[in-house]
Amino acid sequence: MELFDNVSLQLEKNDKFKDIGISIRFMAPANSETATLRSLLAIMICDRCEKYPTKKQMSDIQDCLYGTVVNAQTVGYGQAQVLEIRTKVIDPRFVKEQNLLQDVFAYLQELLFHPLLNEAAFEEAKEVLKSKLMRLRDDSTQYVIAQGLKLAGEGSPLAICSLGDLSQIDKITLEDIKQIHQKLLNEDRIDMIVCGPIDEKQIIELIQSNLPFSDRNTELNTHYVLQSNQKGEYQKELRTVNQSSIFMIWQTNTGVCDPDYYALRVANAMFGQYPTSLLFREVREKRSLCYNILASLISFDGAMTVITGVENEHTDQAIDVIHEQFERIASGDFKDELLAVSKTMIINSLNASKDSMPSIIAQLYQNQVLNQELSIDERIALIQAVEREDVERVFKKCRHCLSFVVCQEDQ
Repeated sequence: MELFDNVSLQLEKNDKFKDIGISIRFMAPANSETATLRSLLAIMICDRCEKYPTKKQMSDIQDCLYGTVVNAQTVGYGQAQVLEIRTKVIDPRFVKEQNLLQDVFAYLQELLFHPLLNEAAFEEAKEVLKSKLMRLRDDSTQYVIAQGLKLAGEGSPLAICSLGDLSQIDKITLEDIKQIHQKLLNEDRIDMIVCGPIDEKQIIELIQSNLPFSDRNTELNTHYVLQSNQKGEYQKELRTVNQSSIFMIWQTNTGVCDPDYYALRVANAMFGQYPTSLLFREVREKRSLCYNILASLISFDGAMTVITGVENEHTDQAIDVIHEQFERIASGDFKDELLAVSKTMIINSLNASKDSMPSIIAQLYQNQVLNQELSIDERIALIQAVEREDVERVFKKCRHCLSFVVCQEDQ
């Protein structure tokens, strides 16, 4: 249901859970200039607010709300960046406090509309974000992914890190944060999802009385298909690392709403998503080139990646074997058993998601963003319908963009 223009609410009554999950997602165009601002704001929103300006007061109010903690994160969805505020509260039937939900939504109102935006809190948030970004930079796996996406996605949203840019933090002022906060409240597309043993009428009333959002004019495109400037190139960077990290990326030429998307999911599973995959068997098990290897889809950007770590002397061999497995799938050089077991693995994962509140919320949000109404059972049916010819076809459409390697300086 739409409460206001571009402010939606989805309610998922599910009595199998003992908690009520609340997700509020603010969506704006992905922008390298605002990504860092929004990451800082996410930290500050959950840290303190004007009504509870000390960490002790924040801890006390959370205790009064039976341990309810509010978290925030920023995530990329293709051409958009989402700032999500999420929390989980125990079903009020299990506690004595009958006004618990009212108190939780009142608390959310304070955090969202009146966060503590002063210089001290701002400086603290900057240090927190710097630490996060420095940890990512120092982790060789995270570094090779971030740099690989930046290289392959140059000029596209794929190159934008949803956490922001370390070099921009000290250029940001408190006034910038206040402005982006008002923009988020007044201009972002907002999607709210509440899941669990809920009284739907009560939730609607609580949201309308505690979260006074307004109509907004927000036209956003999210998914797209990457068109990389990189044409199967190989790039290497020397760093002080124990082993080489390999990042490979393909543009799939298959969008998340494309009829071939579920065939691509199956093909990716066969390629390198599970321990049953070709990459796991051929690179890890048969040749012992790595401890772990994973192929993943970046669905909203129309991209597929492979990430692994190998000994420096095995880098070229590993890349060659990865390409070989890709070509095997594209040419149909695989057994029917691999197709069947890969479909089963995906279906098992989808069935398991029915018992996971975060997974249910994620599925509901994807439906909302893509303007579709696919249940988990309908997704399973689409997976079951995939044939080997479909798998071959979607991989033939893919184009390798880049192999990016971070290896030892003395190699």
